[in-house]
Amino acid sequence: MNSTNKNSIYSTCSVAVFCAIIAIQPQKATAATLSNGWNYAIDSFSDGVTGPQIGGGEFEFYGIAVKETSDTAFIAINSNLSLAGYADSAALRGNINYGDLFFNFSGQNFNTANANNSLFAVRFAEGNDSGVATTGVYSNVTAKNVTKTNSGFSNLNQFNTVVASQGGTPSMGDLAATDPYFEQTGNWTVLNSIATGTKVGEINFLTPATLTALGLNFGQFNAVGSQTIGFSFNKSSMPSGSYIANFLAECANDAIAIKSSFEASSPEAVPEPSTWFATLLGLSFLGMGVAKRKIKGKIA
Repeated sequence: MNSTNKNSIYSTCSVAVFCAIIAIQPQKATAATLSNGWNYAIDSFSDGVTGPQIGGGEFEFYGIAVKETSDTAFIAINSNLSLAGYADSAALRGNINYGDLFFNFSGQNFNTANANNSLFAVRFAEGNDSGVATTGVYSNVTAKNVTKTNSGFSNLNQFNTVVASQGGTPSMGDLAATDPYFEQTGNWTVLNSIATGTKVGEINFLTPATLTALGLNFGQFNAVGSQTIGFSFNKSSMPSGSYIANFLAECANDAIAIKSSFEASSPEAVPEPSTWFATLLGLSFLGMGVAKRKIKGKIA
């Protein structure tokens, strides 16, 4: 066998081995992210309403960020409102907290998705007025208004008007303050709490140190609220695809929304080392056999 034929065999074997490696490597989907794997939505810093104060008070929401791995979703919120809530004697319970975090994958506006029971939601504030019993992830969700019992705004237009009249800039993160995705007018039309839903998963709270280790950095956007709240859940609790997620204070004194998406999880497991070796070896011999047949064909 001359050197040309030997090189042909070695080349064919190398190609076979390379193709085998690529074929059995798990393919990681990539999606556009703003910073270090986190997708951020930053809200106006001057639209939280705390009594007569506009901006910077207890109800100022600065941002929300989402990160995902193949099987886990991570949520982080930067705000001045703690999970213990805000003491207010005018509220029915004497305390105003976060509403629930809603996810809408339907492509419809919020009210339509609500009417169709197609919302998903996360109850993450244990002390709020949610209609479900425990924190966690819920499907088949309908939403309700709790601003009426929390000394809050009757509708979003009222909130926007008050903020703008005092020199603030109303915003909802990735959505404009007046975006028709939400009902803007009417009496007690702000839907900010779960009314009904089916629990499909648990949430795990994350410490600030864990969030930092995951690459979270609200400070790069000057979002410096006193509270950074984080939690995670299994992505199997929700669909894949594009969504709008949002939450409001129970009084609707601030709100934020983010547009993002979840990639589908890969169902294929990573092969064991023994499987890798057997596959590579088999394809190597296959490549050699193909090369020999080509050589014999040329000789004939």
